[in-house]
Amino acid sequence: MDYIEQTTPQGIILKVFPKKWNYLAFDRKGKSIYADASGLKVLHRVPLLFFVGENFVVKNTASAEMSFLKATRGQIVIPYVDTATDRRQRYIFIPAESGMDLIPVRLKGLRDISMLVREIETGTRPDHIVVSNSVTRNDIIIIKNRLADAHIILAGGKSEGGAAPREESEINSFSDQRATEVAKDVNINMMSNNPVFLARVHLREMNISKVNQLILDFDLSPIEAEYILSFVTTMLSKRESEEDILKNAAKLEGIQGSLQFYIHLLGKNEAEIRAMIEGMNDAGLLASFFTLIAKVKLLYPGTDDQLLFTEFENLLYERKSSLQEQN
Repeated sequence: MDYIEQTTPQGIILKVFPKKWNYLAFDRKGKSIYADASGLKVLHRVPLLFFVGENFVVKNTASAEMSFLKATRGQIVIPYVDTATDRRQRYIFIPAESGMDLIPVRLKGLRDISMLVREIETGTRPDHIVVSNSVTRNDIIIIKNRLADAHIILAGGKSEGGAAPREESEINSFSDQRATEVAKDVNINMMSNNPVFLARVHLREMNISKVNQLILDFDLSPIEAEYILSFVTTMLSKRESEEDILKNAAKLEGIQGSLQFYIHLLGKNEAEIRAMIEGMNDAGLLASFFTLIAKVKLLYPGTDDQLLFTEFENLLYERKSSLQEQN
């Protein structure tokens, strides 16, 4: 096939041509969405972003070189991980073509400035270059001399023009009203590295599955887990007076149990962990508990800790067998 086709959540059809790295866009009625204000160009350019720095982790989702990324409020949400700071997924924002909710973007990670120079020498021209803190000011001058039109973004810092890029901190500071508005537009799990903020938004919207996914996606600290647990416990205390909470009480109790189990795992509270496993009657929580143990095992690589967590896994297997026999 000479093109990659994707239908966006809003029903826009995108046809991407990898040979030229451009694409066509059609609205729900099949009419072309033009690439210029005058309505003369039907071919859109697929933006190219370089991440320069040895600690960047960049993954494409649609092909080896391209991703279809969410666009909202005139911005494309670009995911990346900078292992020099932490391993949480972070996001930067670049201007998006108006009227589209999903846009094809090429993402490429380059280890250092020499790799970037080699790319430039082959004729490649990126639209945006994200550089890590390890890239020196002299390197940035080299980039600007060779690519005067490229927009340079300092990950976690400022653009070369001095304006701070829209980063997670901007969303973390939204008011509750603003947070709810954003949650309706995008997958908010992709818009922040503050799990407590995310949990409040998801619980307010009663998106229980997203709260559960948040627990699995983030390396929650004990205090973060305690905060989220307190939100859930407070909600459950209101179940008799609020119909929506009562309707979702079982799912909220599942979240509550997962958080309690996770907190005990972080504290290596052996007695409490054993008690929770032995008292478990919900087979649906088993998979979640197994995942949480596997997650916490990565945080404690010591031999004694690994043996302890393996013992907890064995207890879960025994409890799983017991529940299956009862059914």
